[in-house]
Amino acid sequence: MAGLVGNRVRIMRITSINRKESNEYNLELNTEPKLEQVVFDHFQLLAAQDHKLRSFAFSKLENSGLILHTRALIDSVNSKGLASLIEDLLSKAEAIAAREDAATKHEAKLMDDRTDAIIEAAANKLGIPVR
Repeated sequence: MAGLVGNRVRIMRITSINRKESNEYNLELNTEPKLEQVVFDHFQLLAAQDHKLRSFAFSKLENSGLILHTRALIDSVNSKGLASLIEDLLSKAEAIAAREDAATKHEAKLMDDRTDAIIEAAANKLGIPVR
């Protein structure tokens, strides 16, 4: 799950290209930490707004890295700074996913605390223990 390391969001790094799953029009980029679907979904939204990445398509299969699709041969694509840009957007997507996860957990804890308080109050009124 997307998350925090201490109080910091994990930084996403591209570690390698998966040769077996890549070809002249598609590169599967391995990441550290492993790319989760929720992070990829946020990355897609961020990439669609970036003028340098609009000419690329991205996908992710179950248990895959980030797949970069081009309309031209990979070696003809202007790729200067592309890896850094992708890493930056992946890290931003990771941060968004981590914030959403933290908010969901916080909301669940509030609900649990509220339920516990109601149960305790009922037990006190009835004079019986909660087990």
